[in-house]
Amino acid sequence: MQRIQRDEGTQGSYHPSHQCPPRLISSTGPKHSIVQRRKRKIKKDNDDEQEVAELSSDLLEFISKRLDVVGFCAFGVVCKSWWEVYVRSREDFLESVAPMAVLISSHAKRSVNLYDMANGNTKKVMLRNQFVGKFFVGCSIGYMTIEDCRNGEISLINPLSGHELNFNSPSSALQGKPLHDLIIFIPTLSFRNHSILTVCNSTHEIQFFHSRHSRWFTGRFFGHPWTDIAFFKNQIYFVTMKARLGNLTITESGIDLNWLVVENTPDVNAQNMKLVASNNQLLMVDFVPNRHLNIHKIDFNSMGWVKQDKLGDQALFFGGNWGPSITKPGKWGGQSNCVYYLEASSSMCYIYSMEAKLIEKFSLVENPTTSKLYSEGWYYPHQCMKIDYHMDDRAM
Repeated sequence: MQRIQRDEGTQGSYHPSHQCPPRLISSTGPKHSIVQRRKRKIKKDNDDEQEVAELSSDLLEFISKRLDVVGFCAFGVVCKSWWEVYVRSREDFLESVAPMAVLISSHAKRSVNLYDMANGNTKKVMLRNQFVGKFFVGCSIGYMTIEDCRNGEISLINPLSGHELNFNSPSSALQGKPLHDLIIFIPTLSFRNHSILTVCNSTHEIQFFHSRHSRWFTGRFFGHPWTDIAFFKNQIYFVTMKARLGNLTITESGIDLNWLVVENTPDVNAQNMKLVASNNQLLMVDFVPNRHLNIHKIDFNSMGWVKQDKLGDQALFFGGNWGPSITKPGKWGGQSNCVYYLEASSSMCYIYSMEAKLIEKFSLVENPTTSKLYSEGWYYPHQCMKIDYHMDDRAM
């Protein structure tokens, strides 16, 4: 294990927007403590209390299937019976939620467009602040990560709920491009105690911020650039362009970097090497359109990479520098065993075979020749559900 040199912490600040969702708690916590059944009661004229009739389980499932992700999460905290329906239908609901392509205009100041792959509808979302001098860095657990180069601020925005978290950046960004190559959101027990982790390859720095301490901790790494980081089973993993895998442990005293010894590591030099945490698997993806598609799964028992030639009923969604994801598109009418690819500065979506050959393409806008919209990457609404929404006890 390598101990990363830790610099003096930089004072920082963190402030959620006023559009706060219910308190968040880790999905790994005990379910019986998350939701307490609260029966609504009414009083009759004689002051006797009578329970309101409950909806049937079939009707609740019918209602839940017609909700969006935000509504479905809120559905699960109404009472115990609703929570039971939520748990029972959660997996099926996840499979029915399609990824969205994030489209922005070169003239946009405060809006983004979300193209729903399930129905082709585009939803325009207005954000609180303008985009001038800002850059989209990626997407992490249902939040778009945006870096403000003018004000030195990092914002995490959920475009569906409107919830926003803001952090002062520990360093000055270079004019004309974002400072950080990677930014991930690390869920904790409460939305008041969020953590984020950033990676800057140009300065070889890892920067970690926990809102409870209101300060940044900075460490340095050496060697090849890091191309992706992923949060998998409460561990933070990273991969380099040479397919070298490691993990990070963050403690009160610093950051520990541990390079993992993994057999059958491919001999590559891939600037777009990505990690995908999906279906209790950690995958490494090296994809270049019309050239190659290499997907490897790590076997933690033998600590070796195993090449995957097929995705079965799943599909890979890949979008430039944004993190990829693997989902099952059959529930919403998409194709399986293929790659959905968004090209930078384009409003087209391309579908590639497992041999990296183009099999289909279509426009995400009505008139691509005159449209000023272009894609930034994929947004995955279902990733919001990696965190359970828990209402404040005072509101129950």
